[in-house]
Amino acid sequence: MASLKKYNERMEQKSIVSMIDSIESEPDYPRPYIGMSGLGGCIRSLWFNFRFVQKGTLPARTLRIFSYGHYAENIMVEALESIGIELWNTLDDQDEFVDCYGYSKAHPDGYCKNVPGAEKTTHLVEFKTMNDASFKSTKKDGVKKSKPIYYAQMILYMYKKKLTRALFMAVNKNNSEFYTERVNADSSYAKELLEKGNTIVFCENYNELPRIGNNKQSWYMCKWCSYNDICFGAAKIKKENYNCRNCSNCDLINEGRFSCSLDSSSEDGYILSVEEQKEGCKLHDLMECFK
Repeated sequence: MASLKKYNERMEQKSIVSMIDSIESEPDYPRPYIGMSGLGGCIRSLWFNFRFVQKGTLPARTLRIFSYGHYAENIMVEALESIGIELWNTLDDQDEFVDCYGYSKAHPDGYCKNVPGAEKTTHLVEFKTMNDASFKSTKKDGVKKSKPIYYAQMILYMYKKKLTRALFMAVNKNNSEFYTERVNADSSYAKELLEKGNTIVFCENYNELPRIGNNKQSWYMCKWCSYNDICFGAAKIKKENYNCRNCSNCDLINEGRFSCSLDSSSEDGYILSVEEQKEGCKLHDLMECFK
């Protein structure tokens, strides 16, 4: 009887956790701009995001991870301040950068001064949370080799802010250990990344963009990508995801704006709100590369 009681208790606990984790936010398309934080990643994936190729959902567990990350930023800010480092534009007071004709944006974690060994130099500051394996890899190999997307993110932010140094700080979610690293600016690489953003903006056929990795569908990063089947031609866009961003009638007119060319009432056509871009209309004409 005791064993049965314990079994029932475990099932009840499992049921509670399953109920919590089954909660998902409403399906939605990616953010409406190209995040500079991701420009070090796969250009095709970024293009699919930009063209609203499919909706996604954020499970409750993922939302909790985001919440923990925000909470950890508070801890890291307080830790740096405790040794006399001055920080600003952190947490809910972040700066914003705009580039690629208004279609790419960034929100740095903040800036700091009085970093030991470089007290007079203003640094970009970037905070990350990591699991144990990721933390150890970064600590061993450095952020440039271990986390190239994070590295590219800092390179871009330094370039936009005209800074020469960044202070990268990570916390191990398993044991709360800190890791810090100073990163040097690289204006040449920053320009390459911004040109990559421009390529995404002006590209109308994803087949012209290179795939990441070894060009095989089974490659580890491609394998887990939500656009895998579309990218490799094994699937088409679902009709439920037809919207203005993947319609041939949608024009980009700078300053981050999109318009519908079917409306000739003005030179730029009808300016579409983000919600209208997501919704689309009955006159939708799928971009040629998806047909």
